Amino acid sequence: MANDFILVLDFGGQQAQSMARKLRGQNYYCEVHPGDISPETVSRKAPRGLLLAGGSDGRPLNAELLRLGLPVLAMGACARAMAAALGAVSEGSLLTGRASQINFLPCPLFDGLGASDRFFDRVDALRLPEGFEPIATTTDGVVPAFANLPANLYGLQFYPESNDPDGAQILANFAGRICGCSAYWSSEFYIDREIEYLRERIGNGRAIMAISGGVDSTVCAVLMHRAIGERLKCVFVDTGLLRKGEAETVAHVFREHLGLSPSVIDARERVLAALRGLTDAREKRRAVERVFSQVMRAEASAEPGAEFLVSGTNYADLLSGDGERIHDDGGLKRIEPIRMLFKDEVRAIGDALGVPKDLLNRQPFPGPGLAVRCVGEVTEEKLALLRDADAIFRSEIVEAGLDRKLTHYFVILTDIQTLGRRDGRTVSGYACALRAVNAPDAANVSIAKLPYDLIERVVQRITSQIPGINHVLYDVTGKPVAMAEWA
Repeated sequence: MANDFILVLDFGGQQAQSMARKLRGQNYYCEVHPGDISPETVSRKAPRGLLLAGGSDGRPLNAELLRLGLPVLAMGACARAMAAALGAVSEGSLLTGRASQINFLPCPLFDGLGASDRFFDRVDALRLPEGFEPIATTTDGVVPAFANLPANLYGLQFYPESNDPDGAQILANFAGRICGCSAYWSSEFYIDREIEYLRERIGNGRAIMAISGGVDSTVCAVLMHRAIGERLKCVFVDTGLLRKGEAETVAHVFREHLGLSPSVIDARERVLAALRGLTDAREKRRAVERVFSQVMRAEASAEPGAEFLVSGTNYADLLSGDGERIHDDGGLKRIEPIRMLFKDEVRAIGDALGVPKDLLNRQPFPGPGLAVRCVGEVTEEKLALLRDADAIFRSEIVEAGLDRKLTHYFVILTDIQTLGRRDGRTVSGYACALRAVNAPDAANVSIAKLPYDLIERVVQRITSQIPGINHVLYDVTGKPVAMAEWA
């Protein structure tokens, strides 16, 4: 199965990762690489086909990629770029930001599909290159899809929408019928293959890894333990930057529910000392990471025979560059068991491994913890305020039954001092901000429209129960400006 996969070329934006996730959801393995990959590299990797996604109109496409003899599916702006690279001429946009009925003409890409309504961001009128023909039309007479069938070159000026069964079928048809890929990708396949690889790579050696209680590190630890058993040492570093009650909960869950006994290291004083005087979020992040790395190197040195350092880097981290950041590995060999998995796949692997669903459904938490949710200098006093406010907000979200509908819900303590009234006196306190979003990945952030009575209840509890906070804000900033976290 070495070359039984699709290469997804990313020309910018979130579409490439989205299409890759949909392909894998149809059990076809694919990998994402930059759109400027050389034809020589593509030939060396020897995929069964290419899927081109993302980008904006006018971004050039290397026509040599189209002459490798591989089936190509170009989507959105990439369809227009492919046509232009082969000599097509655009005569302007015919559809922009509206729905129209689409009729699929006989073509293996559309096997099993019938006419349906579809939303189109943009469809151009194209004078197609020689050898190309329409493979779909709308009731308006517009051509949103075209192909050179003998050359297996397909262009769609649209993307599958969310929860779009026709779109999923198009991707499956491309991978299976046109490219000849096998639908072998599954949680069970990955677990079996990765365990075999880990046992071969580590041999009789020992490995050490940090756990945080988050989805990635938890699934990674369970997978590693399945592979090498007691030769894995788990370390929980209590940085003092976790949510209320979390340090105790993580250690308990790993011991009682997962059969792992992590070493718990109290690094709270060291972390606070490293953060003293720092206000820039990036500097705070680096300071926490330095202390974390020092602790892990010391633990590795104290563990006889430890040769490998396990990291919970996932595929989104790798593609964004976050996985290449941070740590001095102290001479240990790095192992990344979930490096090629998207977050939803990590959860699926965890479910197949028997990880409790409460752990798999935990919301994401930044590596530096509350240090980046505490604006300005981090102090023990501010952390205590933030923990209490965050606990109130999270408990109200759970009580309202919204915890499974949101990917992120948390509190940020601003560095703004405001005046308020308490016990008949004018007092100074902090303003905090509530944040509740759905962010399946870094490129998609949609604001949760929380019920006003819920927000009102959270505000009343925070301002009455936490004397150091006297103003509560609700952050409603979404894409394209804001990310899920503030920093």
